[in-house]
Amino acid sequence: MSDAAAVQVLEQEKRRWAALLGSDVVTLKELFEERMIYTHSNAMLDSKDSYIGALESGAVAYTGVRVTDEQVRVFGGTAVVTGAVVIDARAGGRDLRTHARYSAVWAEQDGRWRFVCWHSTPIPG
Repeated sequence: MSDAAAVQVLEQEKRRWAALLGSDVVTLKELFEERMIYTHSNAMLDSKDSYIGALESGAVAYTGVRVTDEQVRVFGGTAVVTGAVVIDARAGGRDLRTHARYSAVWAEQDGRWRFVCWHSTPIPG
């Protein structure tokens, strides 16, 4: 595992979380690969466009994120980040709290890391 690559991916993860909390769609558009797929803990799927569109419209707003047990594994030009997360959000006029385990996949393209996939599974309460 490349320690330098793992550090770079963790930096990008921090940027992604900060952008989500700030509804910073400019940064998210930069970080997300065009074919990105996002699988929510309720099995709903989003593409880059649908995910960013929900943030832009205000249909979804992230209000809090707490990540624990974060680990990065680098496999050449691909990195898999795993961890646990508590996400607070407002969606459909309701406040939501999600406790989940997740995998986030990043791929190196033209010398920079791009977010390509998210998959999360709820942690039973």
